[in-house]
Amino acid sequence: MKFIKHTLAALILTLNFALAQKGDSTLVFEINFNLDSYALSKAQKAKVDSVLDLAPISVLRHVEIYGHTDSLAGVEYNRQLSKRRVQSILTYLVYNGLDPLLVDADYYGEERPKYDNAAETRARNRRVEVHLSIDPSLFPKPAYRITNEEFKKGQRIRLPNLNFVGNQPIPVAQSFEVLKDLLLVMMKYPDLQIELQGHVCCNDNMELSVERAKMVHDFLVGNGIDQSRLSYQGFSNRKPLFKEKTEKEKALNRRVEVLVIDNSDMKVSVTNLPKIDLRAPVLGVTFLNKKSRLTPLGDHSLSLIAEMMQNPENLYFEFVIFDNIQDNTLTKGRGFAIDRVLKGMKVDRDIFVVRSTPANSQMPYSTNNNYLMIKISER
Repeated sequence: MKFIKHTLAALILTLNFALAQKGDSTLVFEINFNLDSYALSKAQKAKVDSVLDLAPISVLRHVEIYGHTDSLAGVEYNRQLSKRRVQSILTYLVYNGLDPLLVDADYYGEERPKYDNAAETRARNRRVEVHLSIDPSLFPKPAYRITNEEFKKGQRIRLPNLNFVGNQPIPVAQSFEVLKDLLLVMMKYPDLQIELQGHVCCNDNMELSVERAKMVHDFLVGNGIDQSRLSYQGFSNRKPLFKEKTEKEKALNRRVEVLVIDNSDMKVSVTNLPKIDLRAPVLGVTFLNKKSRLTPLGDHSLSLIAEMMQNPENLYFEFVIFDNIQDNTLTKGRGFAIDRVLKGMKVDRDIFVVRSTPANSQMPYSTNNNYLMIKISER
């Protein structure tokens, strides 16, 4: 099996202990022990964990464990020592979820040395040998990625796992991988032109569907994609894929799709992607009239964003509140209020900042509602 061979090669490169391949679906590795020792150290557990990362418990169909010692002590002492070493390995594997009924084990003491018991090499015989028989069909299927698509003219592609903070055009941190994949595709196909189409579920919300499509558009432009290759529009809830009888169907209807407008066969090699740099409007964070206190809706909207910020994954968040109400003192006070609320919601102070700034000339005036934007960047 090619996958198993590649797995084996990775193990040989990354693990500093004995490893061999026995057939196409069995991995064999050794754990070495100190003199008279049978307890697993942190380093030995880490070695076992490294193997289980590549051959998880869930794909194992059979395990064999064999214990050995050097020849320095008596025969019976060494047999019991090798037994304890086997028990240590077995206990740790069972702790990690292995069914003990899948295991065959034996211990030989000094009777089956693999290496010469001379002073220079006898330590290598203080070992437990583990054979992992793998069922390749149990490996999880590779996750779908849009980078595997051909992006032919007329093709419509749903951006998978692009999820947003509730009622916001702000993607959750776990969605950044698909945005990176789309950026990679746009860089790989220099003639690719696309339209980004935003959809929501349940209720009519044209603004939100447009803003979510625009967020993806602005992300691509901000990371170097020519704006002439991109367009966007929203469809509110008018083009559902499912009838929305279940929460899953509702979630699938909340989406951004890519419609391929044009493309050619030209491809270029892409070696490096820029770090994430994303900007999006923050919707629904409203304040009481002429006050720096959040409305209940504003407090709820900010709490949803704060929840997303609990798992930042090396991201930094900058909130920018614009003085489009022409009241600099009140705008600054509202910025302080946002900062205070986020800290009160246990958001790490080191991953965000809130600042106020004058409105630009294109920004419409409002009597009370400040325009609020969030910038998200990789650190």
